[in-house]
Amino acid sequence: MRRRAFIIGAAATIAPSVDAAPIEGAIATSGDRFTANGQEYHLADILAPSAYALAGDVEPYFDEAKRALEHLLANASLTIKDAGAATRWGARMVIAARVGDAQTLQHKLVALGAARVAPQSDNLERIEQLLTAEDASRAARKGLWALPAYQIIDANKAGRAVGGFHLVEGKVRSIAKVKSRFYINFGTDYKTDFTASAGSRVYHKWASQGFDLASLDTARLRIRGFVEAISGPSIALTHRRQVELLARSP
Repeated sequence: MRRRAFIIGAAATIAPSVDAAPIEGAIATSGDRFTANGQEYHLADILAPSAYALAGDVEPYFDEAKRALEHLLANASLTIKDAGAATRWGARMVIAARVGDAQTLQHKLVALGAARVAPQSDNLERIEQLLTAEDASRAARKGLWALPAYQIIDANKAGRAVGGFHLVEGKVRSIAKVKSRFYINFGTDYKTDFTASAGSRVYHKWASQGFDLASLDTARLRIRGFVEAISGPSIALTHRRQVELLARSP
């Protein structure tokens, strides 16, 4: 399998601590969250279907994803490494959690099709491994990938994706700077067509690492993230692994 080309952007940093002792009695609360010893944990870099969708309904495949994590937790002792401090909501973000072998819980869940990759940490090598596992799971239509709700969306139809986390693919039509943001436009009308945008600080970090957003003009990209309605469907770019360069036009 070819190695992906990624835009270099801003990674979300999670200051780690280490809980190396095996933990018994962990209880899954969703496909990417669990409680152990009175503490709630959230698995970094993946996103499982949620019980709290904006529309008020449980997202498709929520129960199956939760059962997948329950099964993994029930069959081996859990070891947590690289967990961040508790957030203001009380959960600790876990960069690496394992049950029984070298693969992380995140990798196992993505490989099963129980979760998608949602880059958050600064461990880019591990995220790359997750994306490779996701490619294979999606190609085999495992788990949630068999459902219409989670199919990759064409940029021309991204309006239907507003309000959720999605993968969107399309050809870049233009790139422009407006005030303090840089916009990757996938259509000719920025008021209605799909865009992805990065703040000035993120853009300049890319540039300092030798990547110029302008060079993506006419490239074909896959972008993942939460789709908002901001002059048309839009995804804010905050992590370098949100964007995959699929092809460059000659």
